[in-house]
Amino acid sequence: MLLRRCFIALFFGVFLSSSALASTNYSDLYPNDPVQEAVDYLTEEGIVEGYSDGTFRPMALINRAEFTKMIVEGVLGETPSAAEYAACFVDVGEEWFAKYVCRAKELEWVEGYGDGRFAPGDNITRAEAMKILAEALEWELLDEDERSVFLDNQDNGQWYWDDLLRFEERELVDTLDSYISPHELITRKQMSLLLHRALTYEEGERPEVFEFELDPSAGYEEVLDLGLVAAIPSNVDFVHHSQRGWPYGCYSFATKTLVQYKYGEVLDIAEVQDRIAWDGTFIWSSGERSRFAAEYGYDLLFSYNNSAEFFFKKLALGEPLVLYIPYYSNGVNIGHQLVAYSFDADGVWVADSLQGGLQRHIPYSEVFLNGANFTTNLTEYRKVKSGGEQKMQSYL
Repeated sequence: MLLRRCFIALFFGVFLSSSALASTNYSDLYPNDPVQEAVDYLTEEGIVEGYSDGTFRPMALINRAEFTKMIVEGVLGETPSAAEYAACFVDVGEEWFAKYVCRAKELEWVEGYGDGRFAPGDNITRAEAMKILAEALEWELLDEDERSVFLDNQDNGQWYWDDLLRFEERELVDTLDSYISPHELITRKQMSLLLHRALTYEEGERPEVFEFELDPSAGYEEVLDLGLVAAIPSNVDFVHHSQRGWPYGCYSFATKTLVQYKYGEVLDIAEVQDRIAWDGTFIWSSGERSRFAAEYGYDLLFSYNNSAEFFFKKLALGEPLVLYIPYYSNGVNIGHQLVAYSFDADGVWVADSLQGGLQRHIPYSEVFLNGANFTTNLTEYRKVKSGGEQKMQSYL
């Protein structure tokens, strides 16, 4: 095994521009985003570098070809011969990545699909990345009888079960959610956080993760007393859309806003209506949410009555959420859905589809109704490789 530092440097080097930046002041990273500390560390250690335009591109996904190059050069410490390693899958010929993919295939590190493809441009999942990193760091399960706290990692017959558990045992994953989404396609931000935590653990320290600290009955004032800071600044130009022509389509437009922010996917609402058999009104039913998850390839995490701590820590992690607030028409509360992306001492900043689409500030009385210590409902979206599902979660 090569020195771990050699492995890690190559791990990120395959994804990055050859034009290194002299500082960690990337134009697309926010100072209060937890990933900033991770990227600062990784940059100072010479592990990562940005692109020549001054960006880090934290929301960009990582593909199979890039990751395979990391595995071969990082673990083996070699650059395979292009003459010897080529044309090992129907979609892998003599491209730049062919020698890495074909060498990895020879070592039985990678497999193709049943039709003979490797799909080098497909993005890598959380489970795949965790498996490779845990094996590279030579981690074993600390307790063979350990069981995951995540509801979607309970089947010890799944190939990734123990790989995810190795990170969980070492307290390297956030535990705010009931689900970890093994098939989620991970971003450069997620990989940076994962890698920084793994290295910190290797250095004998307990890295900071996002977990519950307070009793679920704690009100929002108590949570704010923890000193949490929103990862996304309130004055950022956050994507937003107008729901004009769809008077009761706020949930659909909040979904459109959120998936565009996270993944750059721009939904056609008329198409969505047709594909999920939505009647065009109000919040989607459970069946409509499940159909959206399956049709569009997302784990849709939906929760009723989630705690104030969950809400604030999600925003402190930089995870915007579809949020319910009251909305009155002719004296009747018909409800409204928008995207919460930031907060301050007085309220929450949201991307709203009303009035042609706008960003605005709402007081906490609209988030925590009638002095409650929980939100009404929240939705998070995670792009997955396959098998998107609606996953219900609540803590109260």
